[in-house]
Amino acid sequence: MKYLFLCFFTISSIVAIQLPHQFSTNHSEYTGSELDDMIEIIDEQQLNLSNWQTTIKETQKINDISSFKKKLKGYQLNMVENDSNIKYQSNTQERGGINETVLIVRTSSEKNTYKIIYTISSTDTTTEVLDIYKNRVDSITKVLFTENAQIFSCVEAWKSGIIDIVCFIEFVKKSLDMTIIDEIKDSHFYSWTGFTPEWDESLIQDTEEFNIQIAVREGIGDRTTVTIGTPILINEY
Repeated sequence: MKYLFLCFFTISSIVAIQLPHQFSTNHSEYTGSELDDMIEIIDEQQLNLSNWQTTIKETQKINDISSFKKKLKGYQLNMVENDSNIKYQSNTQERGGINETVLIVRTSSEKNTYKIIYTISSTDTTTEVLDIYKNRVDSITKVLFTENAQIFSCVEAWKSGIIDIVCFIEFVKKSLDMTIIDEIKDSHFYSWTGFTPEWDESLIQDTEEFNIQIAVREGIGDRTTVTIGTPILINEY
């Protein structure tokens, strides 16, 4: 199989996939169904949620950055300039149990090209918090992004001791009608890349379509950590 599982993400680090690709997406009103499915798996497997996060990114040509920033009502953007680029970054906004940040990076001064990255996260999964999340993502998507935006969501959870790896991945496969494309098995680390028809967005690599990645790591203290997420392509800046 030519497909190579290049990386797996955690909440705190997202690594670039530097390969030729196609990105398939279908944006309308944001439903958050992917995150709902991930949280449901965590709950049904009786895992302890550490946190969840959604990141939206897109590169756009912005001729008037001042007017563009005015769309971000309620966010205070601070400009940071160095030899390589200019960044506009918001302080973390905590609203109703949810944290939000916005980052705008100029990638080309001649072409007025900017990379826009919006991140929303929480450690809470109450109905109220998830409703706020969906409303915020739907609103920010309509204001800042186009249909070309890439959306990445993931959850991180843990359980004391070890978990039955075989039963866990079989449960995920059945719940999401997931087809496994690639997997890695190490002594204390397991990861799977696959495709589920339940989710709208996907990546295509070497003619293979995938939209879900899962990792299980044993032996961090007395815990087993589980991460479930959708892939995203992020170039370094």
